Amino acid sequence: MSELYGLSKLALLNTAGYAKCVIPLDKSASICAPNNTGKSSVINALQFPLVNDLRLTEWDGHDLEETRKFYFSSDQSYILLEANLPHGDVVIGVAGLGKIAGYAHQFFCYNGKLNLDDFTEGKSIIKYTKLFNHLDSKGYKAIELKAAELNALLTGGATPYDGDINLKMIPLNNVQDAAIYKEIFRRILNLHKLGAHDVKRFMLRVFERHMSNSKVDFYEVWRRAFDKVNRSKRELSALESMQEPIGALEQMIESEATIKGKLAAYAPKIDQAIIAFDEYQTSQIDELNEQLENIEHEKREFEQKQQLFVQQSRDIERKQTQIEQWFIDYNALKSEFELTNHATLKTNLTLLKKEYEQLSFSINSAQGQSLHTLDYRIGETQKQIKSLKLQLKNLEFNLFTRMREDLSLKEVEEISRILNPDLLSFATTSQGEVNIHDEDVFADFLTALSNAVKGGELQLPGATIKLKKLAPVQMQSGENKSQLQAQLEALQRSLGELKQQREVAANVADKQQERDSLYQELMATEDALKRFEQFQTMQQSVEAQTALKEQLGAEREQVDEYLQDVQRNAGSISDRRSIIKSKQDLIVRQSDRLKQVKSERIDHTLSIYEGKQTPYPIDVTIDFDNLSEIVHQFNKDCQELRNLDVNVRNTYLHIYNAGITKFDNETDESTKYAKLISAYHNIDNERDAVERQARVALTEVAATIKGLREDLDRLRREMNSFNRGISQHRISNLKAFKINVIPRKMLVESIDTIISTSELYEQGESFDLLSDAPADEKAVNEAKDHIIKLASEKAGLTLTDLFDIRFEVVNRAGDTEHFDKIDSAGSNGTRITIKLLCGMLFIRYLLSDQEQALYRIPIYIDEAADIDPQNQKAIIETALSFGFVPIFASVKPQISCDYLVPIRSVNQGSQNWVDEKDWIEVEHS
Repeated sequence: MSELYGLSKLALLNTAGYAKCVIPLDKSASICAPNNTGKSSVINALQFPLVNDLRLTEWDGHDLEETRKFYFSSDQSYILLEANLPHGDVVIGVAGLGKIAGYAHQFFCYNGKLNLDDFTEGKSIIKYTKLFNHLDSKGYKAIELKAAELNALLTGGATPYDGDINLKMIPLNNVQDAAIYKEIFRRILNLHKLGAHDVKRFMLRVFERHMSNSKVDFYEVWRRAFDKVNRSKRELSALESMQEPIGALEQMIESEATIKGKLAAYAPKIDQAIIAFDEYQTSQIDELNEQLENIEHEKREFEQKQQLFVQQSRDIERKQTQIEQWFIDYNALKSEFELTNHATLKTNLTLLKKEYEQLSFSINSAQGQSLHTLDYRIGETQKQIKSLKLQLKNLEFNLFTRMREDLSLKEVEEISRILNPDLLSFATTSQGEVNIHDEDVFADFLTALSNAVKGGELQLPGATIKLKKLAPVQMQSGENKSQLQAQLEALQRSLGELKQQREVAANVADKQQERDSLYQELMATEDALKRFEQFQTMQQSVEAQTALKEQLGAEREQVDEYLQDVQRNAGSISDRRSIIKSKQDLIVRQSDRLKQVKSERIDHTLSIYEGKQTPYPIDVTIDFDNLSEIVHQFNKDCQELRNLDVNVRNTYLHIYNAGITKFDNETDESTKYAKLISAYHNIDNERDAVERQARVALTEVAATIKGLREDLDRLRREMNSFNRGISQHRISNLKAFKINVIPRKMLVESIDTIISTSELYEQGESFDLLSDAPADEKAVNEAKDHIIKLASEKAGLTLTDLFDIRFEVVNRAGDTEHFDKIDSAGSNGTRITIKLLCGMLFIRYLLSDQEQALYRIPIYIDEAADIDPQNQKAIIETALSFGFVPIFASVKPQISCDYLVPIRSVNQGSQNWVDEKDWIEVEHS
């Protein structure tokens, strides 16, 4: 075993219900666990890397969609194989791509030993998208493979990666055998489904390269071959009964030849005379046509002049219409604006536009504001105006100015925080609001008041008031009088606008209607201004338009006179044209008779120059006087030839309908009739030809089925060699085992009867298949009927229809048993042994002789506990001797194996687990 190469280990990660699973493949192993815990799922996983074509796989009744989801539910699911090969260890992997990818999977491989730690990081399994970088960091150069590339690498086919990695462990004789190898391998992973029909199918596939693989529709072959014979026999009988019609046909063909000779002599002479007559007629017609063309040219010139004058008249009329419309427009504008001037219209437009804009502004400003808001703003504005007027009135002599005489500006501003702002604007004149009757006392009071207001605080007896949040009064001096007046004017304008907005806001709908009316009036005024400007422009060209109107009237009168002259001259041209047309019609009538008889010619539809023709003995002469009569007689002869042709065809059709059809394939009519007449004169030779044809037909049938018969002999020779190869090995608990090819007797004998009868004919034996009841014909017909019956049921005859297989088993006691079905064999051990042998031997036959002993291939045996230990040992020994490693599956461990591999549950029974440390190596004494 140490010298064998091949798979050494299978590992599953996060797939098929396993968190982790590692099982040995280099020695026999017993996978043991309760039923339905995933034993088959482990072995079936081998189908992904080793079969790698899901169309050829089988999953115990589950469809491929369920299977992909079961094995590759995430992108952290892996099926991994380790193989020990002559050049070193390699790892073959199948990685899941997850739900997003539709549970698809991807193949990959790299050189090195399988270490599951390379697929994890911490406690997590590495996703496939990150796997290659992770492996690269560990020194492994991973390669991503397509299914076809992996298949080629496993079987030794050519791939782009041959220089990078070598995975060859299935050394097929021919890489084209990969498909049948996969199918057999799949079956030995599911031995319970392997039956005799599978063995027969595998046998044909394994040896198909040595076979012709023909399929024969025997009924069609026989019918096609002997239909010719039967048809020839019917035609011979018809030829004997149709001798009188054939004689009549010969006479009509002779009459056709005589008429063809006459027509062939006349046809070219008639064609020449017709051409000469046509030339004479053409010259006369050409001369008259030239005269007519000159007149037509003259007529076209007059028509052109007429068209020119008509167009000129229309142009003048159009211009006159435009002038009339101009005066209509001018008079209308004159009526409208004769008493109006430009300045008045312009002033009205300006006033309307200003009024419209003011009203639009008021409406836009008033919209969105309440009357309460506008009233408040109006009140505030009025207060500001009152204050400014007071400041302006007492600008030079007010309380603020008086206080500045005794206090600084800052002190006055501090005190102003506690005063009414307008108080400082009161006048201090004799008639003012402030009467200072003692200057000194008032000055002392101001000083005391200033001392009470310091640092933004008012110190009162028993209280302190913070004044910083109050603004000091800003008073204007005399030099700011113009600024105060400007502010006052702005506030007064704003007050006017606010009052207008309030008026608008109080009745928005009426104001909008008023604005729309103003807009319509504005547009009408703008349009009137434009029309007034147009009136001024037109007024400047009244005299020029009047002169143009008079000029167009004179021009129109002159053009109308020219037009009348042209129309009078056109009448004489029409008279001369009618005379020439009359001469042309006369010449045409003279040739009508000849044209009539020419139109009745049918010689172009006849085959005058084809077929048999008798030369015409009289010289043919033709002149113009009798040309039409000669053509008429020629047409009558053509009609007679046509009638004869119809009679010939009808006569031949009568003969054809009587059963003589073999000459109808001739494309040339003359040849067809000549061969029919020749056969009529040589009827004895026709009888001999029919007899020869019958013998050839049997030879054709025999040649068609001979390939099937030879394939059967080849298959039996191959199976004899195959069985001899089996006998060289120890076969489990059996003394001998064979797969025998059993020909289906009646079918094979029927085929042999037809082939042997044909060979006798080829050797010179004489017999007549057309006679009433010869012995040879009876045997051939019985054989034919049997083959046709079977072939019809099978829709064609193939090699598989010629034989059955039978399994010959010799036990250790020397007793021989034969089984047509594997499952009818005695013990379970014998049945499993036969199935294993069939699968292993066919795979071994596909492998290269030089390399087949170097590699081990895993096989799977389910329900191994049903096989007794002695048979288990024999099966293991036989499998190992053929290069296979058996993997047993059962509820209880089977100590016949080298390893016991128990499956245990983890994660509260939700997942299965098998580690290498769980393996138990069995020591055999």
